[in-house]
Amino acid sequence: MTGRLTEELLARPDGKSRALPIVVAVGARGTGKTALLAAVAKRCEDVPHAQVDFERHDWENVQPRELVGHLAFELGRHWRQFGRLAFPRLWLCMLVLGAPVELNDRRAALRKLRELLAKNQPLERNREAIVDVVRLAGGVAPVDGLPGLTAATDLLLRGLSWYDRRRLLGKIKALPAATGDHSDFLLGIAKQANGDEEDRATVDATFCDAFLADLRRAYSGINRSRRTLNSVLLLDNAHTPGGRAFLRVLTEARHRSPDEPDPLAVVATGRSWNPDWNESWSLPTAPPADAIDRRRPTAHRTNGLVAPTPRHPSEVDADWAPGAESPEQRWNPWYLVEVGTLGRDDVVDVAAGSDIHPASRLPGFLHRLTDGHPGAVAEVLNAVAHTYDSHRAGALRSALHTPVAGPDGGESVLLAGMREYLLQDFAPPSREDLVTASAALDVEMLFHKEILELRNPAGEGALFKELGDRLWLCAEPGDPVRYVLHPWLRRVLVQELAARAEDHSLSWVRVHTRCRDFYEKNGRTVAARYHDLALENVAGAVEHLSKPFLRARHAEFDLATAKAWLAELDVITAAPNRLDKTADPYQQVESLAGQWDDELETTLAWLVVALWIARDPLGDPGRTLDSTIEAGFHQLAQGRGRGSILVHERAERYR
Repeated sequence: MTGRLTEELLARPDGKSRALPIVVAVGARGTGKTALLAAVAKRCEDVPHAQVDFERHDWENVQPRELVGHLAFELGRHWRQFGRLAFPRLWLCMLVLGAPVELNDRRAALRKLRELLAKNQPLERNREAIVDVVRLAGGVAPVDGLPGLTAATDLLLRGLSWYDRRRLLGKIKALPAATGDHSDFLLGIAKQANGDEEDRATVDATFCDAFLADLRRAYSGINRSRRTLNSVLLLDNAHTPGGRAFLRVLTEARHRSPDEPDPLAVVATGRSWNPDWNESWSLPTAPPADAIDRRRPTAHRTNGLVAPTPRHPSEVDADWAPGAESPEQRWNPWYLVEVGTLGRDDVVDVAAGSDIHPASRLPGFLHRLTDGHPGAVAEVLNAVAHTYDSHRAGALRSALHTPVAGPDGGESVLLAGMREYLLQDFAPPSREDLVTASAALDVEMLFHKEILELRNPAGEGALFKELGDRLWLCAEPGDPVRYVLHPWLRRVLVQELAARAEDHSLSWVRVHTRCRDFYEKNGRTVAARYHDLALENVAGAVEHLSKPFLRARHAEFDLATAKAWLAELDVITAAPNRLDKTADPYQQVESLAGQWDDELETTLAWLVVALWIARDPLGDPGRTLDSTIEAGFHQLAQGRGRGSILVHERAERYR
C-alpha cells in the first residue's frame, strides 16, 4: 500500500489536479495502521504534508475549523522544492468569522463570504465585497468586538499578491488583540465562532472551502511548474468524533466543487466503522445478501462493485493499475483498505529483525499464536526473542506468561498487558461478557443471554454490533456464514476464562457445560462434543468419532464419509483447553487418552488428544506430537476402503 498507491495519490499528470478518493486503512486495535501511516509519511517527507493523530493533543473532539487552521500552518511551512503554500482566504475567514456579533449578522456575513469564495477570483479584486463582509461580521460593530479587524483585512488584502506569509503574519501579530504566538491567535479567534448547530456547520464548511480554494490557487500560475506532486494529509485514528467530523466536512466540500479537483491526497486510518461509508461500502462481516439492493449516491464509485467490503492489501495494485479508465475515477469519495494480518513469510521477516533465523520454529509459532496480528507479533517477539532457544522450543508454551515491565513500572506478565490493550475500548461489563462468550464456537452464543448471563444493558445484540464496528469479527464461509471472534482476541479471552475461579458463577466448567447442553438439546452434536473435549471428556469425543468406522464394517468408508469425518474431527479438536503448560505434551496425551479395551477406540483417543493439544499454539510448539498424530491417521486408514486415501493424505501433513 505504501508503494504504488502512494505514487498514484501524489502524481499530477500533465501538471493537473485529479479527483482523488480519501484512502482509509481500517483494522482493529494493534493491526499496524499507525506504522503504515508512518511508512507513507516517510515516502512523502519532501512533499508538503501535515500529520494529525486524533487521539493526541486534544484532537479527539476538535472542530473542523480549528483543525483546518492547524493543517494549513503545517502545509504552509517552507518546502525545499515547493516553497511556501499560502492560505490567505483561510486566514481571512479566521479573522472575519471570529468577531462576536449577533447571530443573524453572522449568518449574513457567512452567506456573503461563501458567495465571494465561490467566484474563485483573487480576493484583492473584491475589496468592496470583503469590506461588506467585515462590516457585517463586526468590524465596525460593538465596542467589545475584535479591535483592528478592518485594518487587519486591509493588510491581508494588500499582502495577498505576496507569498512571503511571514511578513503578513508579522503585521497581524502586531494588532492590539493579537498577543502571543500567531497560530494561537488565529486559532483562538476561530474558537469564538460559536452558535447553534447549523451556524457551526456553516462555519466549518466555509473554512474548508477556503482551505481547498487556497490550495488550488497555490498550485496554479507561476507555481505550477515546481509543485509537481500533490500535498498530503495523514490522519491517524480518524474514527474519533473529531476525525469523522473533519472527513465529513472535507467530502462535502469536494462534492460542492466536483469540477474543481484539489491538489490534496488524504490517507487516514481508523479502528472502527464510520457510518458515512455505508452508502457505498459494507462492513467486512456483512453478509453478501446485504449488498444486493443497496442504492448508492450517483457520485459514489467503487469500481463497479456493489457495496464491497474493504479491499485487501493484495488487491490494491490491481485496483489502481493503469487502464482505460483512470484509477482516480474508479473510486469516490472513499477507498477503504482492510489491514491487520501478516502472512507467515511476513512474520519471518519481522523475526529476522530480531536476529531470529528464518528456519527457526519461532516465526511459525508466532504466526499460529497471533493469527498474524501485527501488534501481537511484535509484543510477543520482543518478550521472548532474547531468551529463545531452538533446542528448548517447549519453553514457548508459557510465552504469554513471560515477565515484562508493567505500565506502572512494576513487573507484569505479557498476557495481562495484551488483555488491557485489546479490551480498553470495551466497558467492564462488556469485557466480562466477551470472556464468557469466548467459550463458544462462534458469536451466535451472544444472542443466548440465558446461557451466558450477559450483562450488557443495551441487549444481547449490542455487543455483537460493537464487535463488528470495532472490526473484531471474522466471517467464516459457509451456508449460513458463521461469525467468530478474531483468533488473537479470542485466545486472550480464553486465557481469562481459564483463570476464573472454580466457584465463579461463569467458570470454565460451568460455561462449557451450559454450551454443551445447549448444542445437544438443539441437535448440534459435533458442537456439543467440542465442548465435551474442552471439559476433558475424551470419551464423549471418541464415542462420536468412532461411529463412521463402526458403520464401515458393514458399508464402505467412502470418500464422502471420510471427508465429513475429517471435518468433524477438525471442529472437535479445535476446542480450547486449560491444560498445564509446564507438563510434557506426550505425557499429557498418555494421561488423558489412556488405554481402551478396543484398539479402534484407543487409536482414536490418542489421535484426538494429540490433535487437541497440538492445535493449540501453546500446546506443542516443538511439534513433538507430529509422529504420534501421523501414526494415528495411518493406523485408522488401514483397510478402510477408498475413504482411507483422504485419511492417509491428512497424515502426510505431520510427516
